[in-house]
Amino acid sequence: MNITYIALILLIGSFSGLCADSKKERDSAISGREEALVNSLRCLETIRGDGERIARTRCFIAENLAYLGLGQQSLSVLAESQPHYRIPSGCVDTAMVSLGLGDSNTVKEILNLGLDLLQFAVGRGADVIQFQILKMGTVCGDAGIVQRALDSEKLTQVNLSQSYQIFLQDFKPNLWNMILDRFFPDRHWVMLQDKATREKEISWAAERSVDYFSALLFLRQAEAQCRSGKSFPSTWTVFAHAGVRAAAINTRPANLSAELAALALIQQQFLVAVEHVKRTWKLLGEWAPQMSGIYKIERDLALVLAALPEAVTLQEEAKMRIGKRYQIMQTSLQPFELMQSLPLIAEAFHVLKADQEAQEAWKQAADLCALNQNPESQSIGLARIWMSYARANTLPNKETEMSLQKTEKQLPAAYSKVKF
Repeated sequence: MNITYIALILLIGSFSGLCADSKKERDSAISGREEALVNSLRCLETIRGDGERIARTRCFIAENLAYLGLGQQSLSVLAESQPHYRIPSGCVDTAMVSLGLGDSNTVKEILNLGLDLLQFAVGRGADVIQFQILKMGTVCGDAGIVQRALDSEKLTQVNLSQSYQIFLQDFKPNLWNMILDRFFPDRHWVMLQDKATREKEISWAAERSVDYFSALLFLRQAEAQCRSGKSFPSTWTVFAHAGVRAAAINTRPANLSAELAALALIQQQFLVAVEHVKRTWKLLGEWAPQMSGIYKIERDLALVLAALPEAVTLQEEAKMRIGKRYQIMQTSLQPFELMQSLPLIAEAFHVLKADQEAQEAWKQAADLCALNQNPESQSIGLARIWMSYARANTLPNKETEMSLQKTEKQLPAAYSKVKF
């Protein structure tokens, strides 16, 4: 039996430090989350077939375990994965989640794992991952990770010295750069010139991706410092705000805007959080429903609004937005994409106390999972749906639970027909 799966089964009481008004309610919530987590991890281990889809799903599960404060379990999911070029980038993404929660020990362990596995990403963006780990090690103040990342030049054949110095100026700007940033806050986010060549377009897009990562890193570190009662440099949020205003090549500016809302919530700057939510909604309005990133952002914004008791009007508006998203998805997404995105919508509904709509969205995801003719896709769907319930701290109704159980029970027979 998988080590991570066993660990989750033995994890009784790990949430006992959570505050609750009633011990009975607390114990009920804990048992529900644990049950959903055990189910998700069990289904994760049933996936057989395409290495990339398996790796992607394991990275997704690891990120969500980190979000739930289960850093060691997220580390185990990544460490026990089959070697694949996606896993090192999954280490970075998971470490980023733990960083925002202030779990520095897990961050360092996962970054070291990413460096251990970096060889599998050679030719597949290893230098990008190397730079990301270098940045995170620097922000965390871990000299060992920084040196290991620099030494990885032997593997990637990419010298990061110049790029690293630019990052250090963004991370800890000197007085002159602080003055420039004060008067020209958008100077790092240069617009693409008209009639640029294809090569320049590619180079510009790569630079934007590097800067977006830095901005997210600064915000997550700011969140961690806020949680521990420490201040952080205002230059970090200035940099992120400029990234939100920059020309969008994907949903990353909206993601930064949502992260600024989450940071404002932690700071208890509730009016600021509301303004960030409104701005993010405007940014999301620019994207077609096929842009999968919008559903996670909508869910994250719902989480912020749900934590603002005085934002009742905006919460109702959010329910309407999610309802419209739900309707548009039905005719815009392919069944497999819909199965993956619906749980995010369900989580948004649930946290906004639209329980009937949430159960409907989860049920539809379960139905799509059951109808899929590929057992690999079914395994992926089961793992993701159960993880969604764990994040929402709830369990499916009886009908949906029976559907999920039936699909899982039929997996061995289905796999026997496809020779994975």
